[in-house]
Amino acid sequence: MIFSYHLKEIHHASDFILKNIKSKTVLFDGDLGSGKTTLIKNISMKIGSKDNISSPTFPILNIYESNNEKIYHADLYRIDNVLDLNEIGFFDIINEKKWIFIEWPKKIIEYFEHPYSHIKIKIDDSKKRTLEIKNYEI
Repeated sequence: MIFSYHLKEIHHASDFILKNIKSKTVLFDGDLGSGKTTLIKNISMKIGSKDNISSPTFPILNIYESNNEKIYHADLYRIDNVLDLNEIGFFDIINEKKWIFIEWPKKIIEYFEHPYSHIKIKIDDSKKRTLEIKNYEI
């Protein structure tokens, strides 16, 4: 499934994502500045979070509240050793079946043992973004 949008239309992109993903585990791939965190912020607001959503690049994992449910937001850009994720309980969190949004997932994708949705974001020269959603059943 493919959807194109400009940043000012991000709410439409978020609606498209929520309508078409098949899992609460959502992986986001895209270059720096492609809008991964901005999309996650908008999606989190749509599922009820009133928290200040920000990039977890330095803490690696942020946790937000949403209608009596936690939302996990991970940024794995700085992860060199996947085993370091055990220290923050990352793999336990994935198995909770809660909302988890993961930026830069390439380092851990082989460890997934349950369904997930994978979103790839590309930007063209006019700053138009195109996202592609693929759902995986494992």
